[in-house]
This record gives sequence, C-alpha cells and structure tokens, in this order.
Amino acid sequence: MNNNFRIHIPFDERPPRLKDLVNHHVMGDVWVRDTPFGPVTDSLKIAEKFDIEHGRVLRAIKKYKAELGTETKFGFCSNIIENRYLAGPEGRESNRLKFDITEFGLALLLLYISSPKARRISAEILYRFFILKTYLGGLNEGQIGALKGYYKKRIDGTMSWPLYKRL
Repeated sequence: MNNNFRIHIPFDERPPRLKDLVNHHVMGDVWVRDTPFGPVTDSLKIAEKFDIEHGRVLRAIKKYKAELGTETKFGFCSNIIENRYLAGPEGRESNRLKFDITEFGLALLLLYISSPKARRISAEILYRFFILKTYLGGLNEGQIGALKGYYKKRIDGTMSWPLYKRL
C-alpha cells in the first residue's frame, strides 16, 4: 500500500467563509455579533456598508421573502429575523423595523440587493465555489473522506492550521 497520500488543501489557510469575503469586498466589518450559529449582521449595517438606503434593503428582504420565503430548505425565518430598534429625535423615539441576518441569509439576500458591492461578493462566492468543485472533482472517495476528517478535526479544535505544512 502506498503511504504517500497527502491532502493538498485548495485554499491558503482554510476554506473561505462568507464573513471573510464580505469583509474584504465591503471594506469593513458588517457583522454586529457572533452567535453559536455563526456571525449575524442586520439590515441597518448592510445599508450603511453597501452605501444604499435602509428602505432598499427592506424592499430586497420583502422580495426575497416573497420569492424564496416559502421554501423550507432556504430557512427564511431562521436566517432573516425580524427585529426592532429605536430611532428619531430624543424624547420622541419610535420603534422601527430592521432585520437580523445570518451568513446564509446574506448570501441569499445578495441576489436581491442591486449594488456593485453585492454583485462583487456574489461573484466571489461563485468563484470560490467553482474552485472547490473543481478541486473536489479530482479526488477519489478515500481522499474526500480524509479531507472531511481533516476539516472535522479542525472544526472540533483538535488540529491547528495549516495541515499541509505538517504532512
């Protein structure tokens, strides 16, 4: 049996997260907090960082909900969560609508936000997906299993980055 098997990871250090792609292309952090389910942003922060009015983000969310909201696999209610915030002159603040948005929710919402930054992030996501698809297409079943095990160990915190330097 050949013991020269090596995992050649398709990314420099780790698989890219949407959080990192967005931060790179929007020029700043849009994530308002991390949760056990991953980073969360909100519609106000998206409007600010994408240089668009909050009303446009709310319209994009409404359109997203109308077109994809009934498909359970997209989990609209768990990825786009209605929330409120206080705004207005001091002493006369009122509750206004905003939405908390997960990474996956933002990936889908990007389809409905018409701005150069949103298109750039969407293009980057597709580019990374095709790189990964091409990479995985060249692996046999044993190699894919080893790669899954590698990332599982990394996620569990039992292994440090990068693996390929230690192999």
